[in-house]
Amino acid sequence: MRIAAYLCTSRHGVFYFRWPLPRQVRQVGCAADIKISLGTRLPDAAAYLSRLMVLAGQSIRFPASLQTMRHDELKKHVHEYFRGQLVTFKEKLAASGPDASNSRETFEAALAIADGPLDDFTHLHDFGSESSMLAKFLEGRNLGQDLPQETVRTISAELQKAYSAVLKTALGHTQAVQSYDFDDHTAAPLQVVAAAATQQHESSEKLTTVVQQYLAEGKRTGEWRAKTISEKEDALAFLREIIGDKPVADIGRADARKSKDALLRLPKNRNKVAATRGLSVAAALEVTGVERISSRTINSYLSHFQSFMEWSGKQGHCEDNPFKGMRVSTKAAASPDDRKAFTAAQLQTMLLHLTDNPAGLVKKDDHKWPALIGMFSGARLNEIAQLEVHDVEQSDGIWYFNINDTGDKLLKNIGSRRLVPVHNRLLDLGLLAFVDLRKVAGCNRLFPSLTYSAQNGYGRNVGRWFGESFLPSLGMKEKGLVFHCLRHTMITRLGQADVPEGLWKALMGHAQTGVTYNSYFKQGFTVEQLHREINKFSF
Repeated sequence: MRIAAYLCTSRHGVFYFRWPLPRQVRQVGCAADIKISLGTRLPDAAAYLSRLMVLAGQSIRFPASLQTMRHDELKKHVHEYFRGQLVTFKEKLAASGPDASNSRETFEAALAIADGPLDDFTHLHDFGSESSMLAKFLEGRNLGQDLPQETVRTISAELQKAYSAVLKTALGHTQAVQSYDFDDHTAAPLQVVAAAATQQHESSEKLTTVVQQYLAEGKRTGEWRAKTISEKEDALAFLREIIGDKPVADIGRADARKSKDALLRLPKNRNKVAATRGLSVAAALEVTGVERISSRTINSYLSHFQSFMEWSGKQGHCEDNPFKGMRVSTKAAASPDDRKAFTAAQLQTMLLHLTDNPAGLVKKDDHKWPALIGMFSGARLNEIAQLEVHDVEQSDGIWYFNINDTGDKLLKNIGSRRLVPVHNRLLDLGLLAFVDLRKVAGCNRLFPSLTYSAQNGYGRNVGRWFGESFLPSLGMKEKGLVFHCLRHTMITRLGQADVPEGLWKALMGHAQTGVTYNSYFKQGFTVEQLHREINKFSF
């Protein structure tokens, strides 16, 4: 940035420097006058001016409104911008009627772009030009123009979603203006009748076919993990067995109620329990004296049904989602014992047996070290179990775990990629010596005896040992106490130690909230900062 500064008149032994400041800088309150006393040394004066110029430059590059804006505030800006455009569109349509630019084909062509990939949408709308939708939006909402690429992408994604919604609203309004309704519907224009016929034709595909399309798209895009794919396949197979292979357009509220009723009677582990193994769903529902699936599992099925129907609607297979609002209450299941944190006494007992092993409960290093790492890092079970030897790294004298999803490793989401400093207690317990032994043995994975499962990754073996053998042997067989409780314990202790939310979220791999974090804080906290905070965990 070029700033032209000029020396102004001296008043009372003080020299004033002035330069023309851009509008964005004046808005955030930067003074246009800088005064330097006659006694100020030239280097000090130059440094002072330099700092203020940097501040001015930052204020221009990052408008204050976007620095502090939450995601819901950004959505409000987008909503109000398009609402104003929609009002203008309706007024013009009322005054002069539809023209060639309001044809159904025109709207559908625009919708194909609006509902497509974000990169195609921004490219075709030339978001780099001064006359683009993005530029007009930023100018219209007074949000500045010179923005980081991450912020531009965040705003562009919201513009795309809103543009799709406003196109659909405008299309519906245009069709209403073009048609006449005299209650008996005999005067419906041919255009509307043709559209209805087309919709009926598009909606004739049956459940089996549409499910195959849905699953194929999800697998191709890599959006779902293997476990999620398996759950969706099971849930949708169950749905088909309950309501039959009917056209998706014909699935209604009665089918949703029928499916929910079947889930309420569905036996738990029906393919494993002897009483229901090998039975059809219909036969299994009639078996008495067996435990039924939990409310949480019922809602998981209903969530998969709802997601499938929502996708089907976007593809033109149906108009309504009958599974909305069908979930059951889980208040009874959300007891205080559900996934609770370990007490200090329980942690001390576990630590004693994981290290000194007085009762011989720990027979494998591949059980001992995952449990210790979970205790002193709060990492998820599978994140630990899939660690490779070279994932234990060092930077500026600080050792850390590189949690990543390279190779066949799986993470819960993109935000789970992170660096977690090694707690000082793990170093004292000999973690680095254990890693060196694995290197000498030529191991690639840190815990090579843990086997891989497409659905659960590498964590199943150690999780079952911890929950079904180790904890019961220590007298800790309580409802809600599992390996994952080590993570709950870490979060609880860090919160009690006044660790800021942003820092403990970074340590745990939780998504940060707000435009400020998502757009301006991509590099994240330093390993040194995280190392300082994780060592506040103690018991």
